[in-house]
Amino acid sequence: MTIGLEPLPAPITGGIRLKALLGNRLGLIGVIMLTLAVAVAIFAPLLAPTDPYEPVRVSIDDIYAEPSSAHLLGTDDAGKDVLSALVYGSRVSLIVGFSAAFISLLIGGTIGLVAGYFGRALGNFLMRVTDFFLVIPDLALQIVIVAIVGQSLRNIIIVIGALGWTTTARLVRAQTLSVKERKFVFRARALGAGDFHILRRHIVPQVLPLMVANTVLVISLAILSESTLAFIGLGDPTVISWGQMLNFAFARGAVSAGAWWALIPPGLAIVWVVLATTLLGNALEELLNPRLGRHHLEPEPSPPAPLAVKSAPSDAALSIRDLRVEFGDEEAPLVAVDGVSVDIRRGEAVGIVGESGCGKTTMMLGALRLLAPGGRVTAGEVLYEGEDIVRMGADDLRKLRWAELSVVFQGAMNALNPVRTIGDQIEEAIRLHDESASPRAAEARARELLELVGMPGDRVDAYAHELSGGMRQRAMIALALACDPVVVVADEPTTALDVMVQAQIMALLVSLQRRLGMAVALITHDLGLVAESCDRIVVMYGGIVAEQGSVSEVFANPQHPYTKLLLEAFPDVDDTDKALVSIPGAPPRLDDLPPGCRFAPRCPAAFGRCQVERPPAYVVASGSEVACFLVDPARPKEAADA
Repeated sequence: MTIGLEPLPAPITGGIRLKALLGNRLGLIGVIMLTLAVAVAIFAPLLAPTDPYEPVRVSIDDIYAEPSSAHLLGTDDAGKDVLSALVYGSRVSLIVGFSAAFISLLIGGTIGLVAGYFGRALGNFLMRVTDFFLVIPDLALQIVIVAIVGQSLRNIIIVIGALGWTTTARLVRAQTLSVKERKFVFRARALGAGDFHILRRHIVPQVLPLMVANTVLVISLAILSESTLAFIGLGDPTVISWGQMLNFAFARGAVSAGAWWALIPPGLAIVWVVLATTLLGNALEELLNPRLGRHHLEPEPSPPAPLAVKSAPSDAALSIRDLRVEFGDEEAPLVAVDGVSVDIRRGEAVGIVGESGCGKTTMMLGALRLLAPGGRVTAGEVLYEGEDIVRMGADDLRKLRWAELSVVFQGAMNALNPVRTIGDQIEEAIRLHDESASPRAAEARARELLELVGMPGDRVDAYAHELSGGMRQRAMIALALACDPVVVVADEPTTALDVMVQAQIMALLVSLQRRLGMAVALITHDLGLVAESCDRIVVMYGGIVAEQGSVSEVFANPQHPYTKLLLEAFPDVDDTDKALVSIPGAPPRLDDLPPGCRFAPRCPAAFGRCQVERPPAYVVASGSEVACFLVDPARPKEAADA
């Protein structure tokens, strides 16, 4: 089968972002204003008429001399040129602003990242410390500390930076909480990546642009703080800054002398830079603030108490036994998966079907310990090679994920990191589980995997947004195969793809499954895909398994009323005259589960017992397991016929 490349959407590049920034009028004004201020500071020796630090001989007429051709902005109380002091003062004010902002970024960014990512006790403690500093007026504390430690420029920078991080910390924490719940971070956790690796490679690159935008705003606050300290006499007396100029002018009679030129220029300079950084910071924040989707990472809950469960078949690659998954309050939990037992045998494809909200994905995420916050496995076992994944330690779990059990996530665009190339993400998985793999070997393996799924090997340098939907899904499959897993969970791998691309992706997945001999758990709504691709089918409803067995047997002779209705609702290409049947009602809500059979409120064959008693899984003659009283061997034959 020949697989053609689909048209690629236009990539979003740094040039486009710069163009968008320059297209923002206020942002462009801020860039121009700040660039002028920085240029003046850099070229101060060339622009200033005199050096304000050099001693000069003055007469009484030189003190507060009015603006003239010799002194364009007049002179100050020492007879020195105000324009020269203004130009050199930009250096000190900007150095304080940028340096203090960097310190605030470092402290606030670190605290925000740690508090947002780790949360719990550590996060709460760090945010309470942040709240403590927030309620103390910054300026009052700066005045006290500078008065104690001394008025050197270094001390002023450190004090302003060390006290100005609280807003940055809260902003970074909020964004980290959102970013860590995105699917590409979820996928990195499934790879077996540790916390530091996820922070460095996936969280920080996403949060950093917003941190930079906020830092630009912090620069203006730092300059205002330095100017305020200098104005009240706590600036460094050995250097010239705009705040120091205002302090000297007010303290040495500029107001009484009517020397407006000693007051207005430094005030306007402060306003100029503060306005520039505010305009630029707001524009950057508007441009770079990511629209963050919602998904979740699992907190590490305490493992459930061991239960007496059935043993796993000898040929099972993954054996789920009496699994129970709950969400919400432990005293009144919402049971999403209740006592489910499913075996996935080596080399076998198992289709997991059912309506939305029936627990298909939750069951497999619970089995892999990748549940959302608030979700927890409270009972059962998930056996792999004799080890119980539910009670496995974090280090052992990281070694198992992706090397033995991998996932093709629903929605490849969200599961792939948008700021890293496809090849880099595949190589990440390889090197996490094979530290001896060299960068060159990992890249060669990534190229090989892309070619295996029908993509050119040189697409290792492509980003997710540069690929079409079908190509992204192929890349996601290549990523899932990076470490030769034994079991691959494919969570609706053809969602949002057109029919032709769906067929290509499923043909590829089936071909790889048979060629590589891996087991596949296919979560889908499409019964046609299951009929063509799978060996066995698991029908779920309301968090339980309604029926499971071989595909041929279940499709030919379904036993559970829900399975029958699902098949009747699916079109048959061989019987175009067949009337499709809709299932009345909706799956049960987790906070309002029926006391008996979960399907009883919608079942046309329900009788009294179904309303009050939950049916066990009966093994019928074909070998299928059916959770329905209609197949109970002890049920009177007359009732069954009725």
